[in-house]
Amino acid sequence: MSMVFRLLSNQQFQVIAAVQLLNVFSTNLLSPVLPIYLKMQGMGESQIGLIMGIVSLGALIVRPWAGMSVDVRGSRIITLFGQVLTAGGLAVYLWAADFWQYLLIRFYQGIAMAFYGTGAISFASGVESSENTSAAIAYFSLCTMIGMGVATSIAPSIFTEYGLSSLIFLGLASVTAATGLMWLRGHEVPLNGDGQRVPYRDVLRTKEVLAPSICLFGSNFALGTAFTYVPLLALSLNITAYSVFFIAFSVAVVCARGVVHQINSRWDAERTALAATIINAISTMLLGIFPVTITSILSGALIGFGFGVIYPTLAAYVVDKVNAANKGAALSVIAAAGDVGYALGSSVLGIVAETMGFSTLFASTTVIILLSGYYFYKALWDLKDQGCNA
Repeated sequence: MSMVFRLLSNQQFQVIAAVQLLNVFSTNLLSPVLPIYLKMQGMGESQIGLIMGIVSLGALIVRPWAGMSVDVRGSRIITLFGQVLTAGGLAVYLWAADFWQYLLIRFYQGIAMAFYGTGAISFASGVESSENTSAAIAYFSLCTMIGMGVATSIAPSIFTEYGLSSLIFLGLASVTAATGLMWLRGHEVPLNGDGQRVPYRDVLRTKEVLAPSICLFGSNFALGTAFTYVPLLALSLNITAYSVFFIAFSVAVVCARGVVHQINSRWDAERTALAATIINAISTMLLGIFPVTITSILSGALIGFGFGVIYPTLAAYVVDKVNAANKGAALSVIAAAGDVGYALGSSVLGIVAETMGFSTLFASTTVIILLSGYYFYKALWDLKDQGCNA
């Protein structure tokens, strides 16, 4: 408890926690309603999937640059740069009118997300000593989920009552407040490492980074699929209360982030991540087998808990395994894997939904999650064998 109290008393952690909550709130207000809004504009599932998924492609392209920029320039300035880009990406929604404009906006938002996300997680992981890094990432991630949970829970009601523009203005107000807080109260944190930076490709190829990255790929694939296609599935079945999925997700993910540090203190990161992977697979399997309101609630709760546990667990694992001089690059690798997973889950499976239906879509997602978990397990088993034979 003393370590947690010390963390929560750390002024720089307080700053990045509040900044993360506000920034994530602003960027997730459109997530649960944009697919519905685009469908109302006459777009098909494959077009909607491309629009929702391309945000991760934009992030993926600049992740290496963002990671190396953090290692060279520091996490504070990269975080601020990402926040300015985020505000611009929200503002231009007010003028979007067709498929190509929405596609370009979402791609740009991915670039903003890469710079902000890489800078923010690096900042959070450096505000405390190494023995308290896991707690810092866990509680930082809790703020992520509070922001996401509140945004995705209230957005459908605001959208129904006041329209998309009201969500855009609310998001702009939130990210502006976050930027001001980081500018006025945030101070650069040290790297806390004495090693030498190595090329980005060398960081990427290490199993200690690649294995958890593949595991997070599967988790984010499930999340991208669920966030994009659960509203469309509900629409096809004339289920109006699709927001219950997001509410259940929000409650579960906040609860998970609140206890993930305690879970990791009892279990090792490998077992925790594998358990979360299995929970995510069960979630998508339920959506494919029995898509009704009660199943949506249970599925939202399961994927919320699984996703809430897996990212801080894997991020803390990576920070523990790499030298701090390469921390930004390593965290950008794992984040890029998450970007790819979310992008493919959002976009590629739109064709599956149109041609074979939503049951096949969610069954395919379940298989991909389990395969990513198997790779993670196999890679870490090989690392342990190498350690024993050394």
